[in-house]
Amino acid sequence: MRFRALTAVSALTALTFLGTVPMAQAAGPSASAAGTMVKIQKLTPEMTRAIDAARAKAAPSGSALQAAHVLCYQAHTRKAGWTAQLCTDGAAGFTGTTGHNDPIDMVAFTVFGGLDFNTQFHWANDGTSIGFNVPADGRRIEFWNLSGNPLEAIRLRSTNETMKAAAHVQNVGWKGTDQWSYDQWIGSIGEARWMEAFWVAI
Repeated sequence: MRFRALTAVSALTALTFLGTVPMAQAAGPSASAAGTMVKIQKLTPEMTRAIDAARAKAAPSGSALQAAHVLCYQAHTRKAGWTAQLCTDGAAGFTGTTGHNDPIDMVAFTVFGGLDFNTQFHWANDGTSIGFNVPADGRRIEFWNLSGNPLEAIRLRSTNETMKAAAHVQNVGWKGTDQWSYDQWIGSIGEARWMEAFWVAI
């Protein structure tokens, strides 16, 4: 099923149907409809194995597996298609591409272990979307722009886990911070530069 976030009301209706509710609007870039599309996608067996391994690695010794906070993420680029799926289990790497002038045009997130994770997007030409809360129930949620515009920035927000992240930006390279934060944007806004790759750690 696919939904278009035409307005805050329609996005709320769509995401309530998915079993979640958009987050409150953040200070900073003003939010608009921004033509963001949302889709629930089934995990492939390969994705499921990678996620199970990440959850097992993230779970503290002797604790319940379900309690481990895990965020898995994947970027789709115009030239390469779906690139590496990564999870926040301490493994190095990034999703997307570098050195190919290849913009990200879709992203997917899967959340486990009670992690409260909210995301927001800034698309070229369309601006900043409303916020979305990704349910921590193992469903893969994909996001893209209705007009096919590339992604310029992502907001990463949680109320129960700090994160740090970085994005590879067109003609700039890696931009990010070494600071752990509950709320941050990666990429660029107002520079007309698309994102090509990113990584997230918790």
